[in-house]
Amino acid sequence: MRLTSTRAIASLFVIWTAAFAVSAQGWSQNVSPLPTPAGFISDLAGVIDEPTKQALEAKLKAFREKSGVEMAVAVVRTTGDRDIFDYSLAVARGWGIGAKADDNPGALLFVAVDDKKYFTHISKDLEDELPDGVAGSLQRQFLVPEFRKGNYGKGIADTIDAYITTIEQKTSGFIPPAPKGTTQDESGSPSWYSVFCCLGVILFLVLTVWSNRKNSRRSDDDDDRWGGGGGIMEALPWIILAGSSSGGSSSGSSWGGSSNWGSSDSGWGGFGGGGDFGGGGAGGDW
Repeated sequence: MRLTSTRAIASLFVIWTAAFAVSAQGWSQNVSPLPTPAGFISDLAGVIDEPTKQALEAKLKAFREKSGVEMAVAVVRTTGDRDIFDYSLAVARGWGIGAKADDNPGALLFVAVDDKKYFTHISKDLEDELPDGVAGSLQRQFLVPEFRKGNYGKGIADTIDAYITTIEQKTSGFIPPAPKGTTQDESGSPSWYSVFCCLGVILFLVLTVWSNRKNSRRSDDDDDRWGGGGGIMEALPWIILAGSSSGGSSSGSSWGGSSNWGSSDSGWGGFGGGGDFGGGGAGGDW
């Protein structure tokens, strides 16, 4: 009897060890442990109310069509023994969030409710518009306080809104690098130094013309020179334009349109298949 019990325990141990080995061997950082999503929001924990979920779906769909940025939300009860970073990275890559093109911005907001942990993965092509530090700060500001109250839907919705606003502000305020030898202030406007230089050039020209008019005698046909007739008035616009250009003013261009990132399908149809995530992002607990 005792021998039989010992053999049974040994057999169970072997089976458990084998199962663990197979599980560990089968894990891949590029294969999602979660099923194929049916939309931008995958609430497998059932904590997001239906109106909020529908609003988020519509918002993320519209944002993808407008900017080409694919963002998703995944909520589970637990990641088990797997660290949330590894687990959510496998989801982001396995789902293929982001386009297959060279430019494939994407992000995944992942939440493990029972573990009280969260992490946002940010693809390589979105890290400039949504830096890790900014994402972490926004999560602490909008997500954590609501999660502590049990308002998971609101915390997620507010965080997604903050992400979208940050990305749109960053892209719409894009300032091209100033030409070499020019000076810009932080806002991208011409610096005061450039303005004073421009005014100085204009003042010098005006004084020169005035002096020539006063001290020289010219015929009535001599209106084609700088000092004659409307010559200075004709030249001023070009002088001002040159001064403005040297200040390096912003063109206001943005990557946020579909012309730069490519358009997305009007329907769901799954994510773009990119999954270009290198570990960038931020997370924490509550």
